[in-house]
Amino acid sequence: MDYAKVLERMKEVYWQSSRTDNPKNQHNSQTAIDTGALNDNLDIKTNKNYIQINSNYSVEIDGNYLLFFNDIYTNIFSKILKKILKKIAWPILKRQVYFNSVIRQVIYNLIHKNHEQSLMTGELNDKIVELEKKIDQLSQLQQGIGKTSIEMQADNIITNNFASTEEAKIKSGLWFNEPIIVGYRETGEAFWAGTNERILERVFVLQSLSRLYDSNEVKILDVGSAESLISYELATLNYSVTAIDIRPTALFHPNLQFIKSDICKPVIPPASFDCVIALSTLEHIGLGWYGDEQGESYDIEAVKQINLLLKPEGKFILTVPYGKKAVTPVHRIYDKASLQTLTQDFTVMQTSYGLRKDDFTWVITENELEASVQEHNPENYLPGAVAMLVCKKNKF
Repeated sequence: MDYAKVLERMKEVYWQSSRTDNPKNQHNSQTAIDTGALNDNLDIKTNKNYIQINSNYSVEIDGNYLLFFNDIYTNIFSKILKKILKKIAWPILKRQVYFNSVIRQVIYNLIHKNHEQSLMTGELNDKIVELEKKIDQLSQLQQGIGKTSIEMQADNIITNNFASTEEAKIKSGLWFNEPIIVGYRETGEAFWAGTNERILERVFVLQSLSRLYDSNEVKILDVGSAESLISYELATLNYSVTAIDIRPTALFHPNLQFIKSDICKPVIPPASFDCVIALSTLEHIGLGWYGDEQGESYDIEAVKQINLLLKPEGKFILTVPYGKKAVTPVHRIYDKASLQTLTQDFTVMQTSYGLRKDDFTWVITENELEASVQEHNPENYLPGAVAMLVCKKNKF
């Protein structure tokens, strides 16, 4: 409410009370409201809206006035004073009562309007607080999304770097199937993810060679050498080694010769080697997993070619997945019957089995029955057992 208009309205009320009791002096009234005094005595909050005073207000008479006049009327001078009061005091009293009532109404309206505004302000403040909470929640959510996005980008960088590194190794002929499988966490930290059958196969080959030959003056053919270090290790031990694979290799040594070819195709003269090694190779041949030509019995054909490449009474050392017979996209898993068919042109001199106890532990055994019931992992195709044989070429 406009403060100046409130004061002006109070003036009008007072003048109206004067005109009501003294019609002749309506325009000559010298009575006025001391606006300064009124301003000091009333704590009134202003507003832009003008408060209309209800014309049907109830006139409230101050109790002190009534008690005063009641005492006078009951006095011994009541008759005389009654006439004097009727002419002089009563109009003044009426004006005072009228003015007080209007002022009360004005103040009541101001207080009521102020209360309504306070309620509206409180509701608005509550809504602002609620909105601020929602903004904070959205901000936290956005920060969480941003953090997750950064973590995902970091994970993608780690994964992409790892994948690109592994792909580069394969293309360069420098990827080797090591017995310890290494995994990587989201932070890039490396950890031991498992152990494969190579933990036994390489040791079996080296031990078998040491038992078969008193010296290293033998010629060795390593079939499927691209992912194995055995040919390089044997060349380092002064064995004369020839390695053959359809994939390239980047390793070289004075005692190592590499031939990029399919073992099923005769590219080497017969009876060239004292010993042939096929370390986890025969089970892959003919399945096309490594880009080789597909054929149902290519593993048997490969063994026939190996037999031709061996010298009389030459030795054949091989390792293959063993257990319940199966064919996966990656390799074959042999059982007793299929392994006998694979080595039918040889005399088996020794057979040992490797058993996977858990993802990290392999043990060696001679118990075929225990190995025969093992199953491969359907998720990564890792075998539950492996057969390791030393064979001798049959005489014809």
